Amino acid sequence: MTKEEFLDSLKNKGVSTDIIHFENAVADGYYVIKNYHRWEVSFRERGKDYDCLGFPSESDALEYLYEVLLKRLMK
Repeated sequence: MTKEEFLDSLKNKGVSTDIIHFENAVADGYYVIKNYHRWEVSFRERGKDYDCLGFPSESDALEYLYEVLLKRLMK
């Protein structure tokens, strides 16, 4: 899954993409960031990262976050 496919799929499901970040920042939300030789997915709230998981590819990270977002936000 590419970044564009990821964002388009979320928009089609009615999920706001404003909570997703692809660069290190101070905003609360979900992050997909390359860290050395792996991709990391985490949730940041009040300046602290939670549930940080590493993946071998950006595609794997995006697919994981897509499933998480659908489960959490589409209840």
